[in-house]
Amino acid sequence: MKIILASKSPRRIEILHKHGIDAVTMPMDTDESLPDGIGMEQAVELLARRKAEACYDAVHGDPSYAGHIIIGADTIVWKDEIMGKPADRADAFRMLDKIRGTVHYVVTGVALIDVDSGECTILDDITEVYCKAYTDADINEYLDMEEPYDKAGSYAIQGWFGRHIDHINGDYENVVGLPYYRIAEQLKQYMV
Repeated sequence: MKIILASKSPRRIEILHKHGIDAVTMPMDTDESLPDGIGMEQAVELLARRKAEACYDAVHGDPSYAGHIIIGADTIVWKDEIMGKPADRADAFRMLDKIRGTVHYVVTGVALIDVDSGECTILDDITEVYCKAYTDADINEYLDMEEPYDKAGSYAIQGWFGRHIDHINGDYENVVGLPYYRIAEQLKQYMV
């Protein structure tokens, strides 16, 4: 299957490679603003759709992309609010403080678009993540690293911060940034 990933996320690329997919990467600059009061599933679905549709607009009609499926994705952390990438160190501290010793949700929205037909499928996946009761010193030690600043919720489960995760209920790869098994089920529909 020929895949276009509307993202430059190394984590999403790595997940696809792990499952034997060598995708064409085509990140799109899209509007990431959200309406007030939007829910977590609706937020990631909207953002994923915007990315996939922008990519579709860029490649539709180009014969070199015939037979491709576009994957657009967006991931957020939800703990009483949408937690995207932190604005700065203080914002990252605030987020990590808010999720410590509690459960939060990692939600990824995915939009799949068939370049040939324009058919679009939207899905999302939610994983419950339980954090240990780490200290302020633990947070500050983590914030001295580069890792937290380009991650939703200010952490990477697969990185150094993973030691502060007690357990999860749901798909680990969803927390990393792409619920591959949900996507694989949908991709089968395009192969019929």
